[in-house]
This record gives sequence, C-alpha cells and structure tokens, in this order.
Amino acid sequence: MLLTTALLASGCLGDSGTKISISSNDTEINVSISEQAEGDWCPVGAQVQIKNPTTGKALNMTVTGTEEFENETLCKSMIITGNEENNTRYEYMWSQDKNTTVWTKYGEDGNISIRYIYEDGKKTIIDGAGRTLEFGVRL
Repeated sequence: MLLTTALLASGCLGDSGTKISISSNDTEINVSISEQAEGDWCPVGAQVQIKNPTTGKALNMTVTGTEEFENETLCKSMIITGNEENNTRYEYMWSQDKNTTVWTKYGEDGNISIRYIYEDGKKTIIDGAGRTLEFGVRL
C-alpha cells in the first residue's frame, strides 16, 4: 500500500500500469508491470530490463506464469541472452513466500546445464550430468 501511494504521488502509476526506471553510471534498471497484473504476486507479462548504458547491452526478464515444482506453485520468468542462432536461456522461479527459488541455465541443446535450488534454507546445485551438491539444512 505504501509503495502504491508513493508511485501515485510520483506519477509512476498510470492507466497502463507501473513503470519504474532507476539508473546510475553503470546500470539502468527498467521495470514494467501491466495494470491487470498490479498486486499479483506473479504478474504475468511483467518485464525487468537491466542495461549497461555504456555498452548498450541489456538483459531482459519476462514473467511467464506459474509452474509446479516439487509440489509447490512457483512464479516463473525467462531470460534469453545472445541472438537467435546462439543464445543462452535462463529460468528463474520463486514461491510467493520467497522461501523457494530456482535458477536454471539451459544449454544450446535445450537441456539443463546447471540448476540452483534454494528451499527453506537448503541449497542444492545440480549440473547437466545430474551430479548434486547440497548445502545447509532444511528447517
């Protein structure tokens, strides 16, 4: 509620939703959330762009929806870097309470290259060959 009030007062919230831009000398962050998605913990279509103003290179993340992961509903977003012929795809998923997050990097063949899972204090890293490394303890 406080954030919405601040956005209304600053003029960032309009008919088309929320658009926020933050920039410094080496990073520019742009966030766009459609009006229909405001207040939703998983705002499908929301976009975050992180850009280096010096080089012009940008990283774009788009929220694509929810997905079931180990009997829990997670919000899912996608990041694609590179070009059409040579790209890398990342997937970031998180639970509404943010106690579970999953980062996955896919190889050019579409298979998992590496996956990092944080779930209730337990960290798990799984490589493309299925080897697992675990840290921490489940609470």
